[in-house]
Amino acid sequence: MKKYIAEIAIVKPLHNLFDYEIPSDHQEVSPGMRVTIEFGKKVVNGFVINIKEGTELDPKRLKKILNVLDETPCINKELLDLFLWVSDYYHAPIGQIIGLGTPSYLRNGKEMLDVNFNEIYKRKDIERKELELSIEQLTAIEKISYSINEYHCFLLDGITGSGKTEVYKKVQEIVKKRDKQTLIIVPEKNLIPGLLQYFEDSKMNVLEYHSSLTPKKRFINWNLIQNCQADIIIGTRSSVFLKVPNLGLLIVDEEHDISLKNQSDAKYNARDIAIYRAKKNNIPIILGSATPSSETILNVLKKKYSHIKMRERINKKEIPSLKIIDMTKTKNEVLSGEVVRTIQDRLSKKEQVIIFLNRRGYSPLIYCKSCKWIPKCNQCGLNMTYHKKNKSLQCHHCFRNTQFHNKCMECNSDDISFIGEGTEKIEEVIKKEFSNSRIARVDSDSTSKKGQLQKIFEDIKSNKYDILVGTQMLSKGHNFPNVTLVVIMNIDQSLFSPRLKAIEQLAQQLIQVSGRAGRASKTGEVILQTAFPKNEDLLRLIKNGYENWVSNLLEVRKNLNLPPYKSWGVIQAKARKIYDAEKFLLKIKEKIINKDGVEVYGPMPSNMQKKANFYNLNLIIQSQTKSKLNSVLKDCIPTIKNIPYQNRIKWTIDIDPVDYD
Repeated sequence: MKKYIAEIAIVKPLHNLFDYEIPSDHQEVSPGMRVTIEFGKKVVNGFVINIKEGTELDPKRLKKILNVLDETPCINKELLDLFLWVSDYYHAPIGQIIGLGTPSYLRNGKEMLDVNFNEIYKRKDIERKELELSIEQLTAIEKISYSINEYHCFLLDGITGSGKTEVYKKVQEIVKKRDKQTLIIVPEKNLIPGLLQYFEDSKMNVLEYHSSLTPKKRFINWNLIQNCQADIIIGTRSSVFLKVPNLGLLIVDEEHDISLKNQSDAKYNARDIAIYRAKKNNIPIILGSATPSSETILNVLKKKYSHIKMRERINKKEIPSLKIIDMTKTKNEVLSGEVVRTIQDRLSKKEQVIIFLNRRGYSPLIYCKSCKWIPKCNQCGLNMTYHKKNKSLQCHHCFRNTQFHNKCMECNSDDISFIGEGTEKIEEVIKKEFSNSRIARVDSDSTSKKGQLQKIFEDIKSNKYDILVGTQMLSKGHNFPNVTLVVIMNIDQSLFSPRLKAIEQLAQQLIQVSGRAGRASKTGEVILQTAFPKNEDLLRLIKNGYENWVSNLLEVRKNLNLPPYKSWGVIQAKARKIYDAEKFLLKIKEKIINKDGVEVYGPMPSNMQKKANFYNLNLIIQSQTKSKLNSVLKDCIPTIKNIPYQNRIKWTIDIDPVDYD
C-alpha cells in the first residue's frame, strides 16, 4: 500500500521541510492545511506545503501526523505560492515566512471564525462632501483607470499636499464597483489612523491590520478579510501576506520608506512583494511617494513602471521657502537667533511650528571633565545616550539601560559635560525660550503608551499645541493645517554616513518634513540649521529639487557600479568571537569566489561592528543580474549547513539591502 507523505513547514528558522506520513483516516490532507505533529520531544503545529508519494527517510524514523486542524486549507494556493516565492527569493525558511505572514491565533491552532463585519464593527455614518479635483488628480485617475483590469505598476510621484490620497480613494471606488478589494500598505502604523478616517464612510467596510492590534483582534480582522468582508484593508508591511480573495488593487504608500523592509528574521521588502503579487494576480498597483526611491525611478527609466507626476498642491499654494543657517557662525547656540525670532513671529500669528530632530534622548554624548570618562555600552562599544527624564543611560542599538544620577561612574565627580542635543534637550530649551507656549514632544519615548501618539496628532490638529518637537514620526503622511514653520536640526552626521542609502534617506526626510509646512491657506517656511551649508548634495537638493537630485544620484551610482545598477546580496554572520564569524564567511567565500558573473567583497566589518555582544561581519556578493545572484546564494545554503561550527554563528541573507548593520 502506498504511503502518502506530507512535507510540513514548522514556524521556526529552519530551512528544511519535514516528512510525515498521512494516516489512512486523513487522506484528505492537502497543501495549506494546519496539522499537529510530534517534532522532537514536543507536539507542535505545522503547515502542509506539499503532498508526495514515498520518502527517503528510514521507515523507523517516519512519524505520522497526529491531527488535522482544518477541513479546507487555511492558506489558499495563491498565498502558499507567494510564501514559497518569498522564501526562495529572500533565501529564508518557508516556516519563518509563514510565521511572519499569519496571525498568532492561526499558528496556535485556533478554529477559523465565521464572522460578519456588521456584528463586529459599526460602519461610521459619514457622508463626505465631494471634493473638487485638480487637473493633475483627474489625469492620474484617468491613466490608472485605463489599466484597472490588468497588471500595471504606476509611480504616483506627487509633492506633499498634491492630493495623492484622494487619487487612491477615487481609483479604489472604481475597483469597489467591480466587487473587488483594495489593500493599502503603509510603512508605519502611526499612518493608519489618518487613512482609516479618510477612507471610512457609510458605504465601505474598512479594516486595519498591524502588530498593535491584540492577537484576538488581529485574528478577527484576518478572518473578515479572507471572508471578503472588507472593501479596504490598511496595514503595515506584514499585510502584504494577507489572504485577500477578491484582490483588485494594491497601493504602497510612501514606497521609498525603508520601514517597508523587514530588518530582522526574513529580510523581505513589502513593496517588492506587492509588485510581484500584483503581477501574478494581473491587477494594477500604485506606488505613492513625494520622494520616490532610486530603484523605483530606475524602473521608470527602464519603462517598467508608468510615471505619473503631480507637481501642484491642491490649494494652489506654493511649496515652502527654504533657508539655510550656517551654525559655524553662531556662538554655540542650540537654536540660532534668527530661528528664535522666526518662531516668535509665527507664534504671534497663532500659527504652529515643528522643530525636527531625528535623535531622541537628552544628550548623545556625556563625559566627566575630571577623569575624561565617557559611558560606553559594554555590549556594543558605542557611546550611550543620556535620557534626563528617566535619569538613565541608554544604548539605542541593543537597548541596554543603566541608571545615572549625574555623577561619574569612575571617579564619582559631578563635573559632567553634556555634548549634543536630542529631542528631550530641545524640548527643555524651547520651554525656557518660549515659556508661555504649549509644547509637545513626539518621539518613541513620549508616545510609548497605546493611543498616545494618535491623541497628540488629534490635539495638534485642534491647535492645542503651539510648538512640536519630534523625530521622523512627524515627517510623513500627516496633515497639520496650521503648521507654517519647520525647523530642521542636526542632519550633519547623515551627510557623511558610510551607509549605502544614508544620503538618499536624508534627502527624502528633508523633503518629507519640509512638506508639513504651509499645507493650508497660510504660507510655509523651512529653516535648516547646519555646519555644512556648502555641502554639494545639500545645495543641489535645495536648488534643483528632489527629482533632479535623484537623477544625479543615479548617475553617480551607475559610475560606481552600485545598486540599483548592480544587484547586491549580503551574508551577515554574528558571533561572540570575531574570528568565528570571519572563518564562517571565508568558508562561504571559498564556495563562490570563482563563480562567473559575481564579485565577492569581504569578510568586512558591518557599519556597526559590535551589537549586543555579537561581532557583525558581512560578505557582499554583487552581480549584474538578480537571477545569477540568487542562484549563487541558493547554492550557498547547503555549504552553510555543513560548516561544523555554525552553531556558534547567527547568520542571515539580505537581498536588495537598504541598509546593513
